[in-house]
Amino acid sequence: MKSFKSIRYRQVHLDFHTSEHITGVGRNFDEEQFISCLQSAQVDTINVFAMCHHGWSYFDTKVGKPHPHLETNLLPRMLDACSKNDIEAPIYITVGFNELSAREHPDWVAIAPEGDDPYGPPKSDPEDPRSTGFDGWHMLCLNTPYLQYLLDYTKEVMERFQPVGIFYDIVGEYPCVCSYCRDSLKEMGLDENNPDHRKQLAKKVYLNYLQQTSELIWSLNPETRLYHNCCTEKMGEKQYYPYYSHYDIESLPTGGWGYDYFTSMVRYIRKQDFQYLGMTGKFHKSWGEFGGFKNPTALKYECQQMLAFGARICIGDQLHPDGQMDEETYRIIGEAFDGIAAKEPWCKDTTSVAEIAILSANALMDADDSRTSDMGAYMMLEEGHYLFDIIDDSMDFSAYRIIVLPDCIRVSDALQRKLEDYIASGGNVIMSAESGLRVDRPEFALDLGVEFNGKSEWDVDYTLVTDQLTGSLVRSPFLNYESGYQVQVNRAEVLAQTYRPYFNRRHGHFCSHLHAPAKEEADYPAVVKHGNIIYIAQPLFRLYRKHGVQLYRDLFLACVKQFISAPTVKTDLPSAGKVNLTRQSNGTDYVLHLLYAVPILRGDTQVIEDVLTLKDISVQIKLDETVKQVMLLPEMTMIPHRTDEEGYTSVSVSLTGHQMVLFET
Repeated sequence: MKSFKSIRYRQVHLDFHTSEHITGVGRNFDEEQFISCLQSAQVDTINVFAMCHHGWSYFDTKVGKPHPHLETNLLPRMLDACSKNDIEAPIYITVGFNELSAREHPDWVAIAPEGDDPYGPPKSDPEDPRSTGFDGWHMLCLNTPYLQYLLDYTKEVMERFQPVGIFYDIVGEYPCVCSYCRDSLKEMGLDENNPDHRKQLAKKVYLNYLQQTSELIWSLNPETRLYHNCCTEKMGEKQYYPYYSHYDIESLPTGGWGYDYFTSMVRYIRKQDFQYLGMTGKFHKSWGEFGGFKNPTALKYECQQMLAFGARICIGDQLHPDGQMDEETYRIIGEAFDGIAAKEPWCKDTTSVAEIAILSANALMDADDSRTSDMGAYMMLEEGHYLFDIIDDSMDFSAYRIIVLPDCIRVSDALQRKLEDYIASGGNVIMSAESGLRVDRPEFALDLGVEFNGKSEWDVDYTLVTDQLTGSLVRSPFLNYESGYQVQVNRAEVLAQTYRPYFNRRHGHFCSHLHAPAKEEADYPAVVKHGNIIYIAQPLFRLYRKHGVQLYRDLFLACVKQFISAPTVKTDLPSAGKVNLTRQSNGTDYVLHLLYAVPILRGDTQVIEDVLTLKDISVQIKLDETVKQVMLLPEMTMIPHRTDEEGYTSVSVSLTGHQMVLFET
């Protein structure tokens, strides 16, 4: 029976990918300096390395090969020092990238099918049988004897060190046409030239890896924490979750993920039945950046954001080849972790509160822009400060007042029944563009009071709202950078009308610089409402993610207000702020998290430098229970509150980066 210890909150992931061309590896490692850095930064957990992407090990392994210039038995010394100082130390093992194995066993290298993304460095030698690909690394295929090598290596690590956890890296589903995969495809009666067949094998190979490694580890110690850091996983792929003890949301904001990746992914992951971490980095940009330092203000905000959304915190670092910890790095990490320990008691074993759910297009569909549509919906609701989750179609719909289907969710028979039951019980649905159409034909699965007539003929179109949609919306036709879908109204109420341009822009037939202006009403509406359903004809969520037009957000939030006139939380926090509400483990008290910082694009990197103090932010919260007192955390400072006739409890707070407000009921 598997049973995992609770994960601590302040973790460092200590990368150590060290080339064989570097000498003196580990020469300057010193236990006292190592522990001093960790303790000064309040680190309670550190991931340490057994085997790195170069394929070298950092201990006297019998299965793998120690780094040729390793001058000390580094891993055992690190583990022993951590054990003596109550610092947990999961062990890292590379999987996907392994340069030593690629050189010694070129037949183990994954070969990308023609036209797919390459998996290794560009070929310089036409006789080189290795693949092509990612930043110089080679991707190894887990359908080769390489898998047995990993299993043997893992067994050695487990039996020798009894680690608290194993962190496998660079795993996922990688279609491959190496000789082993071609043989497997043939044995399965599949065609190596068929992309779907290659994906089918890739999934089978990945699941086999997950099963083999997980069964081995948990047969040796069912309490060992285990995470497979997957590079290809998306929302909804829960068949992998039985092989995890927890989830690690890798999302270095400056390393390509951006500042909205973590808070979008966490709204889905927190609905799963395991603990989870957020992982950022101390680097100005991303992994492997020696001498790169993130502004401590930014790193602190990233840590606060993870804490506010129920995650444990992990900060990535990379150890210098000589084994000496960089003391400036741990000064910065210490600043980021300052105050986290005091807040932890109110962040453990909590339950998120949400009244809206985005049904993830990325979880349900293979459409290229599915993630883009999800992110557009996420941005609108977050900027509107609504409480919401991101879910898949297996989850409970009844907990939410609104379900949002962004842009491209085609409806199966099972999903149709689930949505119909949800609507019949009083639930509300907002959908856009192709969402709501049946999987097998261009026909709405639900009764929207309209008939679907296909894609509009126009390159762009315009939206003009009626008086039914209130707020800051303009009362002139505003531009949609993509046109909508034509629907014929039967019984639905029109909330906004579509306007057509004079004509589509063509060579020799155009007006002005971009497109022709609005001419007249088109023969299809922009927004309709029928009972508990609102349909938006344009791909509004994709448009917002790509173009950031505030009017798109205003239009969607006006639609939300059609169904939720009294949200659980109302605040005048600026749109860049974030709001999260959690129910405490006692089941009666609530903590509201308020966050505010504005990333700025400098060069090609988002940075956070100036976190301003916001004064007198108004917060109104409507809970089922009567609020008895309100306190700022972690100071436990009482603040005045009042409750009005509508049941809203009002407070005024100030915040610098992050503020927690406890509502005792």
